[in-house]
Amino acid sequence: MSISLLRDLRDLKVLVLHPPDEPGLRFIDHLRRIGCMVTSLWPVPAELPHGVEVVFLTIEDEQRPAIEQFLKSMPHPKPTLLVIVSYENPATLQLMLESGALAVIDRPVKPFGVLANLAIARSVWLEQQENLKELRKLKRKAAGDRKLVRAKTILMASKGLTEDQAHQYIRQQAMTKRLSMEDIANAIIHAEDLLRS
Repeated sequence: MSISLLRDLRDLKVLVLHPPDEPGLRFIDHLRRIGCMVTSLWPVPAELPHGVEVVFLTIEDEQRPAIEQFLKSMPHPKPTLLVIVSYENPATLQLMLESGALAVIDRPVKPFGVLANLAIARSVWLEQQENLKELRKLKRKAAGDRKLVRAKTILMASKGLTEDQAHQYIRQQAMTKRLSMEDIANAIIHAEDLLRS
């Protein structure tokens, strides 16, 4: 775990969804001692307040419909989510799995282990975001590659070029017009679609 991650934990905007009982208040105090900026709400709200980076969500059977609504309202990407449970039964486990929680904390919450769970959950969340970013980049590249192949195929059929010549043609047009090869490929595909229709 990097030092910067531990430092960043101190400035996190944390939402605690826990009844305002004695263990809940001690838990909130502990998070504040860590340095988190904590907001506490109960019962579970219909949607996530703006700017929240981490959510500690207490799962209680009476709150199940509100919890389900709350989870559906989460933005994408959703914040780092940790759940607090007092017992395990099939319904609770199912809700935990559906929530996408990255850590589980026993209730009543004790200070020991909170920082470790928070740090690990946040680390996993940051890694997930980096992986999603890389995946989006790869998908864009794959889409661009498919367009380039289609544009080359159009040029090979319409101008009688080899694949290498078609590639060089697109590259030359991109340099001359100061556009990306994908932009030129899009223009070729668009022109061919217009001619077809």
